[in-house]
Amino acid sequence: PLELVSYDDQRQPEKARANTLKLIREDRVTALFGYRSTATIEAIVPLLEQYQIPLIAPFSGAQSLHQKARGLIFHLRASYHDEAEKMAAFLQRMQMQKVITVSQDDSFGQDGLAGFQQHLQKVQIAASQHLTYARQDTELHQVVRAILASQPQAVLMACTPAACLRIMKQVLSAGLRPQFLMLSNVNSQQFYSELGDPGRGIGVTQVMPYPQDIGVPLVREYHKAIKQFRPELKPGYASLEGFAAAKLLCEGLKRAGSELSPAQLIRGMESLSPYDLGGLQLSYNKKNHSGASFAELTILGRNGALLR
Repeated sequence: PLELVSYDDQRQPEKARANTLKLIREDRVTALFGYRSTATIEAIVPLLEQYQIPLIAPFSGAQSLHQKARGLIFHLRASYHDEAEKMAAFLQRMQMQKVITVSQDDSFGQDGLAGFQQHLQKVQIAASQHLTYARQDTELHQVVRAILASQPQAVLMACTPAACLRIMKQVLSAGLRPQFLMLSNVNSQQFYSELGDPGRGIGVTQVMPYPQDIGVPLVREYHKAIKQFRPELKPGYASLEGFAAAKLLCEGLKRAGSELSPAQLIRGMESLSPYDLGGLQLSYNKKNHSGASFAELTILGRNGALLR
């Protein structure tokens, strides 16, 4: 039988590391699953390496995590750099040249900024400013003032949902409407609802298929599961990613065989080369655990609805 062990809060890296160490020592877990936040995942990487336990489908697209614990982290989602490439291509199509970036001053923000710089350079767009802010800064007035003074056509953002909301609300309320583009880490219906109608036209990159496109087998199966088990749940990108991650883990467990161990699960996951998760193409092997590279840009429409 498969025993699932969980804990409450993964938003604090040190707390996450302490709780994870306790799980590993006391429960002898076979794998870790569903971790979120770049800083949190980076905090547990030494534990993965020390105990040789795999981490399946972390909810972070940080490029840095593709370079760490390479044989132990199995990524599902595309990297933030893949998402940045979609943003840069959009700006090129729209012929926008006056661009600034906003990033949080931590590993997540630095990774997002590196992706922005790399792909803007490829399409020959030079950002006029790179604005950063400290994670503990809850006011963000300096960033807002700089955006208003710059009057950019577009703003690329690698920040937490709360910071993105605060920045955009203040800029929009001041009467400026640049093309805001954000990474998929902001993805939640609560985020879009809080933006409200003023947020129409804001762009968000996605790493899962459109959650209303039941022509995609994965999405169709997801809708069937919602109808059967959680009929009150509104389909969305975040829960679709969770569904896809669980489906991936189950396939890895099947392939691991009856004598389940971390090493057997790693071998099972590495046999998914390639693997169709129902319209989402994945590939793992001993040298590459990157998974999918799918990313696309969506635009916020009326009442918090995302449009492709």
